[in-house]
Amino acid sequence: MVETIYRIPDAPRLALLADLHGQDYRLAVNSLKQHQPEIIAVAGDILSRFYLMEDKSPLDTQKRIMPFLCASAAIAPTYLSLGNHEHILDGADLKRIKETGVVVLDNSWIKCGKLVIGGLTSGFCLSYRAFKEFVDFGPDTSWLAEFAAVPGFHILLSHHPEYYPLIPEGIELILSGHAHGGQWRFLGKGVSAPGQGLFPKYTKGVYGRMVVSTGLANTARIPRLFNPTEIVYIN
Repeated sequence: MVETIYRIPDAPRLALLADLHGQDYRLAVNSLKQHQPEIIAVAGDILSRFYLMEDKSPLDTQKRIMPFLCASAAIAPTYLSLGNHEHILDGADLKRIKETGVVVLDNSWIKCGKLVIGGLTSGFCLSYRAFKEFVDFGPDTSWLAEFAAVPGFHILLSHHPEYYPLIPEGIELILSGHAHGGQWRFLGKGVSAPGQGLFPKYTKGVYGRMVVSTGLANTARIPRLFNPTEIVYIN
């Protein structure tokens, strides 16, 4: 795992984590303890939907999730948005996550002093709740204009970087993951990413207002190549 640091004017000192997918979190937590960010932003896919057992909560079958969230919340205020793998969470699961001290931003926002922090829920979650189908009909962006109008510095956790064109200009900082760095990286560019296809545009780094992390784990059968896992720090 690498630690990548970006400097963004007016942004708070924060950590961006994405795509844990239920894997070992100890390196990430050790890094957080060393850097001591003011805010920890978890931009989706803490779970892996491939380990779902219908008669049990995924928070019980994927045993690293709750300890990771508790450890993160003990270090700094932690905010979680929902990625596509979180479509398997129900209301009781979200309540348990909130009990760790983590703030769940499910198409919602919270004002913290001069900061306004929101979370754009994956369209896969919305379609599953409505139709019990794993299909991305797109996110619910209807609340973003109101969110952007609140005075302050706006931070939006949006798991899917391909949603970038849908996000209003008034939001100063967007934090994303999902692309896994493009799986294979050559000459600083990724080869393939979900939602973007071959030679994706948004895989790692800073794109205008958006920062994309390569994530903390891998769910694809194809291994990562020249593409280490990553935790991002913003100063």
